Amino acid sequence: METEEVTFLPRNTHDLTGHEGAEGLFLDAFNAEKIHHAWMVTGPKGVGKATLAFKMARFLLNNPPDDDQGPGLFGDVLEKTVVSSISTDIESTANRLITAGSNADLLVIEKTEDPKTGKMRNNILVDDVRKINNFFHKTSTAGGWRIAIVDTADEMNRNAANAILKILEEPPKNSILIILAHAPGKLLPTIKSRCRMLPLKPLKSAIVKEILQKYFPDKEDNVIDGYVALSNGSPGYAISLIEHKGLELYREMLGLLSTMPNINVPMMHDFAGAITTKKSGDMFLLFAEMLSQFISRMVRHVSYKGSAHTHNIKEALSEEFALMEELGAIIPLDQWAELWEKISGKMIVTDKLNMERKQTVIDILNMINSALSAK
Repeated sequence: METEEVTFLPRNTHDLTGHEGAEGLFLDAFNAEKIHHAWMVTGPKGVGKATLAFKMARFLLNNPPDDDQGPGLFGDVLEKTVVSSISTDIESTANRLITAGSNADLLVIEKTEDPKTGKMRNNILVDDVRKINNFFHKTSTAGGWRIAIVDTADEMNRNAANAILKILEEPPKNSILIILAHAPGKLLPTIKSRCRMLPLKPLKSAIVKEILQKYFPDKEDNVIDGYVALSNGSPGYAISLIEHKGLELYREMLGLLSTMPNINVPMMHDFAGAITTKKSGDMFLLFAEMLSQFISRMVRHVSYKGSAHTHNIKEALSEEFALMEELGAIIPLDQWAELWEKISGKMIVTDKLNMERKQTVIDILNMINSALSAK
C-alpha cells in the first residue's frame, strides 16, 4: 500500500479557516503595541497550529516594529495605523523567503535526524533549542523581528525544556518565540506562565468538509464525509489521511476486525505485510492511530446507544456502527480501554527498540482476537 507525496506543508499554506478568534487576539495585541515575546499555540494535532504560527511569522516579518518612529513634520506624534488582518501579500519578499525556507529572520526548531541511525529522533534535543538563543542575539537582516517557532514542545526532552525556560526568562528585544503544543498540560508550568496562550479548538465538521473540498475537489462527497468523520475536527489530520489513503486502510482494518473472534489469519498476515513495507511510509503509525480512534469511537457510540443522550459521531464507512455494536457487546467497554493501553505500550516499545513492525501488527491483532474469543 503506497502513499502519496505530502504537499500541504504549513510553511506553504497561507489560508487558515476556523481560527479567526485566535488571529484576532494576536492582531489586537499588535495594534495595541503589546506583542508578547512568547506565544504558545495549543490544540489537537492537525488542527492548524503550525499554519497559524507561520501566518503570525509572515505578518510580523512584513510589519517590522516602529521603534524609531518619531514626530511628524510639524512635531505632532504620528498615529499608528490600525491593521485589520494578519493576512499578507503572498508575493512579498519576506513571504517568498519563508516559503523557500531561507528567511534569515525565521528559525524553526523541530526534531532532527540522528546521523548514526539515519532516522528521525523521538525528541527535540537541548542543542536544537540552544540555536534559538544564538539566533535571537544576532541582528535582524531586515532590521525588524527575529522569530523562532518550536514545533512542538511535546517533543522536547527535559534538558531542552529547561533551555527554553532560560530563553523565556531573558528575551532579547524584538524577538518572538512561538511554541506549539498538543498537550500543554504536560509542560512545565513555568514555561506556560511566561507565554501568551492561543488555544485552538477542533473545527466543526462543516468547516473541515469545506477545507477538504477546496483542496480535493475531485473527491466524491461520500469519500470526503468519511474523512471528515475520522478527522476529529482537525483538517490537517484529515488531509494527512487523504494523502496516505487512510479511508482505504480503515476499511481494510474494519474488514479484519469483522472476522473476530475467529480472525482470518491469511488476511491478517497480508494486511500486516502491506502496511510495514519500505514503500508504505507511515502506514504502520497510521494503523496504530486508526485502531486507537476506532476503539475510542466505539466506546462513545456504544455508551450512548439506547440512552436519552446523543453523540456527534458520524459513521465513516457503511456498517461501521454495526461492527462497533457487535464487538462492544462481546467484552465490556472498560476492558476495551484496558486492551488499548496494552496495545499502546507495545507500539511504544516497538518504536523505541526498533522491533519488527510486521510482527507487532500481528501480535496486536491476535491480542484483540484472544480477548474477544475468551468470552
